[in-house]
Amino acid sequence: MRSSRLLILAAVVLALGTWIYLYERKMPTTEEARQQADKVLPKLDRDQVTALEITNKHGHFRLEKHDGTWRLVQPIQGPADDGAVGALLSQLVNLKAERTFAKGEVDPKLYGLDTPPMKVELTTKDGKTFKLEVGTKTALGSNRAVTRGDGKILLCAGWFANDLGKDLDAWRSHSVVDVSPSKVASLDIRSGEDHIKVVRDGRLWRLLDPIKDLADRRHVEDLITDINGIRIKEFLDAKADLGALGLDHPERTVTIVRTNGAKPVELEFGKTREVNGAKQVACRSNGKDLFWVNDKGQVRLGKAPVLWRSPVLYPFDSWDVDHLEISAGGKTVTLDRSGGVWKLADGSEADGSAVLSRLSKLSQMKATDFDLVTTSTPEIGRITLVLSPSSTAEGKEKKAAEGPKVTFVFRKPFARKGHKALVTVSARDTVMGVPLDEAESLFRDLDALKKAKPTPTPEPVKKTAKQPDAQPAR
Repeated sequence: MRSSRLLILAAVVLALGTWIYLYERKMPTTEEARQQADKVLPKLDRDQVTALEITNKHGHFRLEKHDGTWRLVQPIQGPADDGAVGALLSQLVNLKAERTFAKGEVDPKLYGLDTPPMKVELTTKDGKTFKLEVGTKTALGSNRAVTRGDGKILLCAGWFANDLGKDLDAWRSHSVVDVSPSKVASLDIRSGEDHIKVVRDGRLWRLLDPIKDLADRRHVEDLITDINGIRIKEFLDAKADLGALGLDHPERTVTIVRTNGAKPVELEFGKTREVNGAKQVACRSNGKDLFWVNDKGQVRLGKAPVLWRSPVLYPFDSWDVDHLEISAGGKTVTLDRSGGVWKLADGSEADGSAVLSRLSKLSQMKATDFDLVTTSTPEIGRITLVLSPSSTAEGKEKKAAEGPKVTFVFRKPFARKGHKALVTVSARDTVMGVPLDEAESLFRDLDALKKAKPTPTPEPVKKTAKQPDAQPAR
């Protein structure tokens, strides 16, 4: 009998535990339940909202979420301002009722709910809808009365009405394009007869036109950042006069190809005007949308084509180097980095600071001349480095990829006085010139790369019984 009772009790305990685990633990606490009860839209989850319909004194607007991005659907079609939509959703999700009147308890006319000046309807992924009609400001304070369609009238703080009452211009995105340097595969810029084309090559940028060479990485990536910062100052009608805007024959055309394979973005820039002391440029996006924009990036776009090539011999970061060889005067020092420690070929530890100092000097060395004549003058020295694969690969490729190997060869000038050392880099098809003293400094005192052995501290002289203490001088 006892065993059967124990089995029954065990089953009850198991069932109770299962209920607590599956249901009760998911139920809101008393405090959470109280907070939910105070909310105007207690079951609204902002992340589940896929559509918004807004009516206010400026008109009727419909916005829809596609692939994580909000777009205007009515009265026009185009990108929406994600920040504006997000701000409104946050206001509505956190909107709390300060007082609630039951159906018929008060006259809706007293709060402007007979003809509400603002309405909003939200639709979620599962097809649920949440509606709010918003009345006028109350006589005292800035409170607003709202109704959800259930007959009840709720009084709440009216701050949300500022976000709900925006006009068309405020709902439209003021960004011309959303790009970042890491997401751009190529840039094509045309200005009159000038043509500049750069393409991504791992962590580097290569200039394909007007000459083939390494492009100035900082200039390219700063330009992309500037383009991303272009903001619309005035939207124009699609039928605006292109000639008056200088867009019938654009001053510049920029084509951006993104790494994700999305449709390229084409931006045309025309005439410039000044508004309140700030310059604005006429712009057409993808051959249809017209606006006046700020002049962000126009200075960099106007840089002479020949100045787009990289002045740095080969751009790299010192901490990306895994292997280094420096040869000069018949002597070669080979170093490898393992676990952040530089070691010589014999396994002894190198002077890490001295190694990084020399690498930093090489990484910042700039050419003063390009396309010089190839010569067979004696070598000053050569440096070979192998970069970490993490500097050129991403994701799973990091483990399998081999880092690029780059060799710098420095040669003496034709005549020492006033001439530049000649340098070639395996990754570039040009002979460059650099100051001779800078080139020679890379190869001076290669023994300094070895870690100096600490000088042993001499042991103190021990006193013996036969050694008298020293007498003070008289």
